[in-house]
Amino acid sequence: MTKVMKQMSKQYVPDLASLQLLGELNYRRVCKLMRGHEEQGAWHFSIHSAGDQESRLCLTLGQESRFTSEVTLIFGPATQNKVLFKTKLSMTVRLYHDVGIAEITDGHRQYRGTYPYPNDDMLHRDEKFRLNQQLADLLELCLKHGHRLHEAPLFQFA
Repeated sequence: MTKVMKQMSKQYVPDLASLQLLGELNYRRVCKLMRGHEEQGAWHFSIHSAGDQESRLCLTLGQESRFTSEVTLIFGPATQNKVLFKTKLSMTVRLYHDVGIAEITDGHRQYRGTYPYPNDDMLHRDEKFRLNQQLADLLELCLKHGHRLHEAPLFQFA
């Protein structure tokens, strides 16, 4: 067998320690964004980047229970672009307050730790880790370059 075939036949094993650490850090990031305004049901942020472009990040509180909360995250440009592809990103984040972990769900199910590859849904083998890393990148971008919009924004996501 060639080296490439051996690598393809190797089963992917998720790095649970890295995934848990990422979840803990994402929980802290979300809490930082909400800090001082926990009583609100939605948090709006404006993010300015190079080229004088403005994006908006919105966190909206959904279902709550004693140990968990669901937050919907929407990220997109502040103005509607006339492009042929979708420019808005939306995801559901579940916060586990008892263990201090945040993870992306799709609202009604959690992502599995591994997926066979290739698969019909075109998911990566490490889809769960990649989605949670994307969440980390968005939250970190907002923490470093965003500012809170205190009023409900005058825009709507397309």
